[in-house]
Amino acid sequence: VETMDVLFWTGTCASRAGEYQLAEEKLKKLLAIDPQINEARLELAGVYFQTGQQAPAQRELETVKASAPSPEFEKKIDAALQKVKRQGVKYDWNLRASIGYMYDDNINAGPDQKEYRVATGTIRPASGRAKTDDSAALVNVFSNLLYDLGQRRGWMWNTALAFYSKSYFDYSEYNYMNVDLNTGPWWVGKRDVLKVPIGYMYDEFGSDRLSNNFHVDPTYEHHFCSYFSLKGLYSFTQRNYFADKDANLDNKQHRYELRPNFFLGQRKHIISLIGGYKDRNAEVDRLSYDAPYCGASYYARLSPTTECYVHYIWSKKDYNDIPPDYTEIREDTVNDVIAVLTQYFLTNWFASFSYTYLDNDSNAEIYSYDKSTYALELGYRF
Repeated sequence: VETMDVLFWTGTCASRAGEYQLAEEKLKKLLAIDPQINEARLELAGVYFQTGQQAPAQRELETVKASAPSPEFEKKIDAALQKVKRQGVKYDWNLRASIGYMYDDNINAGPDQKEYRVATGTIRPASGRAKTDDSAALVNVFSNLLYDLGQRRGWMWNTALAFYSKSYFDYSEYNYMNVDLNTGPWWVGKRDVLKVPIGYMYDEFGSDRLSNNFHVDPTYEHHFCSYFSLKGLYSFTQRNYFADKDANLDNKQHRYELRPNFFLGQRKHIISLIGGYKDRNAEVDRLSYDAPYCGASYYARLSPTTECYVHYIWSKKDYNDIPPDYTEIREDTVNDVIAVLTQYFLTNWFASFSYTYLDNDSNAEIYSYDKSTYALELGYRF
């Protein structure tokens, strides 16, 4: 039998569990029996707030305030009213900045060997092309601004800015700097998330401007349940190099990706499988390729202040033409590994250690190389 106590506790528990439709039904039924139960009216205001119904939430709170509650209780109602009024339009932002040290055992992605047999005889990599190691200073900054209309589900607008700088101690001609700004709409449904960022990226190599990139990277993710989602991605990038000597490198790239995600242990562990395809069209065929790829990633929150992330990607690049000095079309097999361990401390500070490994195995041996980096960074988040 649905007594008044049962109606109240059923509505309250349903609200806590996120079953807002059931909570609203039970609490409204209870208030129809006795409109003077302020505790139920406050619970109903909370349900309206959680579902983005600003006007009904404000109405219920003002009804409770009009019933002449105690001064202490009235202060709580006023605070809740202010929160509801701010729900209409909301800005959220964050900023992370870090500096660090990195060791790179192959700064120029050069080959190991000193000479190679090719169709025309023997060639030796030019000075500066052979494998060279160095250490570098790192700077990383990431900022994000989200404009939210205040509804529990619906449209938002997100803008993100990322800055990355790598300055080598001995070989400054290999320094690299990158700035990426993107903005675009997000849409959030009960089980779906759609993002359509459109961006511009600018980078420098050494002390010279390298290229600019225009890109659009829409993603769509559907959550089938609390343990599994499927995410799809399409990315288009048009990259143009500033120097005339690099005009052959100008390219357009399409990328398609599908990623099943598994959420375990209350989302403290996330396992993702990765499968995709890249199509790069450069100005010359010998720099154009198709590249299917696959892999997996794992994220873990080891404690409230410790996180780790690992991913592995395998890809195969099939180029469209024969490289200079060879008689066969170039084919590369790439193995890519990233591992990051992050520790947060003193509320906003963090330290991270990262390791990367890239192995590029090519049938045109002069393009074969491997590269490892080790980085330690200290940062602050706002």
